[in-house]
Amino acid sequence: MAGTYSQEQLELKFNAISERLSDIEAQLKVLSDKAGVAYEEPFAELPPEVLELARSGDRMGAAKRYRELTGADGKEAIEAVGRI
Repeated sequence: MAGTYSQEQLELKFNAISERLSDIEAQLKVLSDKAGVAYEEPFAELPPEVLELARSGDRMGAAKRYRELTGADGKEAIEAVGRI
């Protein structure tokens, strides 16, 4: 389906995809634990608050909080949040 999408439509789709990936990651961790296979949490180096904000769709808030918690500059914070 070709066309133009509103910011709201894109955000809804992005949030749905992010939520689904989070669910998949949680299930993968459970399966890895049961199989006795080490599973490295994605983004384990990021503060949980930052992950929560980014996954909820507040990427600017996540970058701001990352800066507050780590002392990183704006560019570093945006790059860190962009990897989520």
